[in-house]
Amino acid sequence: MSNLLLLGFTCFLVFLPGAARAHVKWFSDYDFLQKPLELAQLHHPAFWGLFLLSLASLPLLVYTDRLGERSVLYRRINGFLDRYADDGVLIMRVAMGAVLLMSWQGDSYIAPEIGIPSPVWGWFQFALALLLLFKETTVLAGLGMIFLYLMGLANHGLFHMLDYVVYPAVGLFLMVSYAKKESIRNLDLPILYSGLGFSLCWVAFEKIFYPFWGLSVLAKAPALTMGLPHDFFLLSCAFIEFTLGYLLIICLLHRPLAVVVTLTFFTTTSFFGKTEIIGHTILHGALLVFIVKGPGHYYQAPIRIHRSLLLRSLFAVVNFVVLFFLLGLPYQKLATSVYARSLETKKGLAHPRFDLPEGSPVPTVAVHAQKDSHGGWNLHLQTSNFTFSPENSGREDVPGEGHAHLYVNGKKHARIYSPWFHTSLPKGTSKLRVTLNTNSHKEYYSGGAPVASEVEVDEARDGGSHQH
Repeated sequence: MSNLLLLGFTCFLVFLPGAARAHVKWFSDYDFLQKPLELAQLHHPAFWGLFLLSLASLPLLVYTDRLGERSVLYRRINGFLDRYADDGVLIMRVAMGAVLLMSWQGDSYIAPEIGIPSPVWGWFQFALALLLLFKETTVLAGLGMIFLYLMGLANHGLFHMLDYVVYPAVGLFLMVSYAKKESIRNLDLPILYSGLGFSLCWVAFEKIFYPFWGLSVLAKAPALTMGLPHDFFLLSCAFIEFTLGYLLIICLLHRPLAVVVTLTFFTTTSFFGKTEIIGHTILHGALLVFIVKGPGHYYQAPIRIHRSLLLRSLFAVVNFVVLFFLLGLPYQKLATSVYARSLETKKGLAHPRFDLPEGSPVPTVAVHAQKDSHGGWNLHLQTSNFTFSPENSGREDVPGEGHAHLYVNGKKHARIYSPWFHTSLPKGTSKLRVTLNTNSHKEYYSGGAPVASEVEVDEARDGGSHQH
């Protein structure tokens, strides 16, 4: 019976929504000029229902973990994996070397959306990958990874880089793993568990406070939602992701959980492709370390401080609530602060104009808005003499190609890279304005006027729009 319950739990997690582990910033045209949701906007039945459902699942997971402890098969599997515990550091070195090389090839560092400021930093990552070939120089490689993270902090700020705490955690893991003192070596797993768990928990709030980013991804891959309303699906993903990160931190169902999460990462690759492989390889490495090492022989897993099921369940539930609000409240405050700074920076700044060369076909655009039955609005951009070219964003301007910018009530809301776009809008009447822009974001002008279209919508009504 216990073996069947463990198998059932594993199958359940394998088929959880894959988007729960997909990093939204890698696939959406995120913009910190978009205002994050306020705390009052989370006060609705779906949010509190999913919150309570997450709490209710924890005692069941504690009970499943206890069954695993008493399962002969489970103990045999643990004994088998323990034989490979010493290979954990080698696995992390290989995974991190692959991350550095793929990032170098993709002209990025830390994460796919963070571009390298100059080719020198690509060569620096290549040098770090070489250092990982030898255990004697692995400490230097770990130090170099921490340096890259600090460079990310300097260039992109704390709020953005808190998504990637797992990166310096891996660097520290590699640095302490070859320490001479056993007490220092034994810090390797706590660092890795905490770093990856924190990253998953923190990124979960991105889906809660910036739902429009995630909804834009789901609009491109609606099959991910399995027929569920997009906004409910996205919120469910956020709670799943936070719960998984929390389980890693307290080491509940550590090895089975690591197996399930890394398998789920692989299943989402068919949707998101190479970008996800680059971004998630470091997570695969950490999870494989957890699989072969488990909680370790010297690391006292937090959940095992208590022996009785009741106390373990209370420990899991109480600390879930504490961690959720301990991270959620600062996240919203930081998000609001970043939004305010972005507005201040962009105040008074407009995109330069791009006057079409004489004789070039003049692009046109007309925007139509239709309310989505599952929430939000679907915008349809009808264009002529114009080609959407997301692959060339930021590159040289080519007349007749580029993307669109969406403004809501005079404020920039998003970039649009295809004729269809799904978005959420504030309550009441909103004035939408869409401009056609070149690859370098200049606004197309024709006859002294911008190539643009406006529409007015009312969120309180059942649908429809007024074209201008």
